Amino acid sequence: MYQTTYYATYLGISVALIFWLGRVLHRAGAVLLDEAFHDKPTLVRAVGQLLDIGFYLMSIGYLAAWASLTWPMNSYGEVAQAVSGRVGGMLLMLGVVHLFNLFLLALFRRRTVVAAAPANS
Repeated sequence: MYQTTYYATYLGISVALIFWLGRVLHRAGAVLLDEAFHDKPTLVRAVGQLLDIGFYLMSIGYLAAWASLTWPMNSYGEVAQAVSGRVGGMLLMLGVVHLFNLFLLALFRRRTVVAAAPANS
């Protein structure tokens, strides 16, 4: 009974978070991509789709890899502990990947700004 509660809770919370975060990051990221790759709408769309695919692959992969239990659960407290650890791990992993992506976009933006600046002779 506790295992069923664990799986239902873990999968329910994780799937809801993945789809909600995916939508939020897609909308907010579109502005950053447009700034980083301005005047290149095809590149903005392509990079946006690749980032979306990477986000969903990482999220669903983490969800699948860490869903199984290797120990018996004997209380709802243990269920809550396991769910919070797994969901927290997923959020930490996604946060690190997100910060890395923001760092890369900042580098692309800086490179674009430097290239567009007039040369001083």
